[in-house]
Amino acid sequence: MIFGRKARNGGTDDGVAVEQELLDDEAAPADDAGEASTDDPRADGPFDAEEVDLDADKVERLTFGPLIITPFEGLNLQLHGDPETNTIQALLAAYGDSGLELALFAAPRTGGLAAELREETIEETGQAGGHAEEADGPFGPEIRRVLPLEGPEGEQLFHVSRIWLVEGPRWLLRGTLMGRAGMVEGENEPADVFVEFFRNVVVDRDEQPRVPGELIHLSVPAGAPQG
Repeated sequence: MIFGRKARNGGTDDGVAVEQELLDDEAAPADDAGEASTDDPRADGPFDAEEVDLDADKVERLTFGPLIITPFEGLNLQLHGDPETNTIQALLAAYGDSGLELALFAAPRTGGLAAELREETIEETGQAGGHAEEADGPFGPEIRRVLPLEGPEGEQLFHVSRIWLVEGPRWLLRGTLMGRAGMVEGENEPADVFVEFFRNVVVDRDEQPRVPGELIHLSVPAGAPQG
């Protein structure tokens, strides 16, 4: 992580992690000693745009509408969308034999959407004949999922993935880790590259009212070739 982290007084700490602002003016839960809890899955990112100072360094980043990412050498980026509506729904970051799909959703100020989506994902996976379970991950609880699918010649194949669901101020970022990185645990190689990439994602959600769970569309970076 390179960019500056904003302190509560609105300043920065020269790129060093500082105490994060309270979200939506809600007090953080206190522990038995009366101190604020530091058990925050977003303590090291991904961040909200109000929590960082992107002008604190000279790193070149790419802005896909509400998602700001920090690319690195060897990373391949692909946009996934609906050609009928001409909307971009997700961003796939591929590296080696693995990939991480990013999708952004509106979330309520009170939180709770991540837990709800984890339950829905497990239930829907079982209904599809697959298996999914909750496990500890680098961003709190994650879903480890195995889905059956049919190969090009009718053979039985399986799609293995890990799903990260992380909530920020009125947004939820979903990361679906696939390929070999989806088969390892924690931050073991090659998942470590995507963990760091996910931590450096910055979300700049607009103020438009949205229904919780609504997909927030992405856009092509300014100056990128079209068509």
